[in-house]
Order: sequence, then structure tokens, then C-alpha cells
Amino acid sequence: MARSQLATQPIVEALAPQLSLKAQIAKTIDIEDIFRTCFITTDRASECFRWLDELRILKQCGRIIGPRNVGKSRATLHYREEDRKRVSYVKTWSASSSKRLFSQILKDINHAAPTGKKQDLRPRLAGSLELFGLELVIIDNADNLQKEALLDLKQLFEECHVPIVLVGGKELDDILQDCDLLTNFPTLYEFERLEYNDFKKTLSTIELDILSLPESSNLAEGNIFEILAGSTGGRMGILVKILTKAVLHSLKNGFSKVDESILEKIASRYGTKYIPLENRNRNE
Repeated sequence: MARSQLATQPIVEALAPQLSLKAQIAKTIDIEDIFRTCFITTDRASECFRWLDELRILKQCGRIIGPRNVGKSRATLHYREEDRKRVSYVKTWSASSSKRLFSQILKDINHAAPTGKKQDLRPRLAGSLELFGLELVIIDNADNLQKEALLDLKQLFEECHVPIVLVGGKELDDILQDCDLLTNFPTLYEFERLEYNDFKKTLSTIELDILSLPESSNLAEGNIFEILAGSTGGRMGILVKILTKAVLHSLKNGFSKVDESILEKIASRYGTKYIPLENRNRNE
């Protein structure tokens, strides 16, 4: 009886193909572009979207409060992009006045006359929001607004009844309380860091749909997961920056996946203060 050819064939390990230098650079640029332009859906963001939908139905103002780098801006901007005709989104500058803010919103809704005197802008905006079919106005970095701008927003809502949502850090609540305006933006959504299961799901999505490297990095497992969880604290903004750099350095060093030692080195140095060499030696 003839022996099976499968029994005599040697086992050959399939190695992931290494990328050329040109391909490494192209791949990194591609990943950076996807991170910059695409929105990564998380359970936290989806919950926030449902909350915003409710405010539109109830015609109530509110505020989204959370720490930096958790994805508040990306989430609210994406929400607007999904419904541009009915949602306005603006991001305020430092010490923004009523005039500057209302001019920004008028430009965002493509009003033909977005500039003018302060006393003319609010009534113009109030008359335009409902006329243009707007159902929600989102103001990001709202803790940059001057007191007069916050007071004028209260008046704007009373005139047009289009809900206004303020987005910012915990300082925003302090500012509103000092202005006696907390009850005018009563509904709160706490946009916190990603929880354990949400973080794992997000890492799996990033690995499959964004990185797509020749070899699996297993970001949501083992020590790599612990490194990412510990260094980012579940904050999307930091996660994206650390991963992008780790991919670049891993590819440059000939790896076909995110290398654990490279990731750990980058993560340990991200956001740390400079310590002079003599002080470092003294602590050793």
C-alpha cells in the first residue's frame, strides 16, 4: 500500500511577508490617515448618540462633560457629519465672545450673512435655526466661552427653542454654576474613559479594520493589552497616538506586527515629564 504523500511532506512554517521601506512608509501614512478621518465606533459613543437623539426629540439643552482625550470631540463631530442638514457643530476659541460664536454658527449653517454687529447676530441666528431646519447646536470646548456668550446662548434657546449642547471638561460645570446657568443646560452626559469590555472591542476593531498588518498583533490580549490599558487609561486620543507611533517603529525594525517591546518603550515615554540626567542617576 502506497504511503500518503501528506505523511512524508515536511512541515513548512508560513512566514508573514516583510514590507519594504517604501511599503512601510506608505502603510504608516495610510494608518495615520484612517485614524484622522475615520470614526471608530465605541459603546460609549453610541450611548452618547442615543442621548443626543433624545435631546432633539425633547427639545432640551444639555452638556457633555468628560476628561481630555476620551473622544468627546471626535464623537460629537461624527454625530454632526451623519446629519449635517439638521445638526450644527462649532469648536470655540479661547475667550470666545457672543459675536465670534454666533458668527461661527452662522457660517456653519451656510447663512448668507454670517458677520455683523453683535446686536444683530443673535436675532439673525435665532430666526435662521428653525427656518434652516436645524434641530441641534453642538458647541465644543464650551469652557472657552465668555460669560456674556453663555448668557446669550440661554437667550438664544428661549427665542428659537432649538436645543444647545455644550461640550467640555469639568471646568465647564464650574463656569455654568458661577453664572447661575447650570439649570439652563440641565441634562448631563458623562463622557468617561472606555470601560474594560469596550476597550477590548475597540482594540479588536482597530487591529482588524485599521491596522491590517501582515501578522496579528493580538492587541486585545495578554501583556500588549495590559500595556495599552495602563498607558492610555482607556482614553481614545492617547491610544491612537501611541499605536500610530508603535506601528511605524515596529515596521521600521522589520516586524510585521506591533512589537511588544517597542510598544512598551513608546508607551512608557508618552506624556512623561523630562527629568535631567543627574536627577535620574541620583534616583537609581
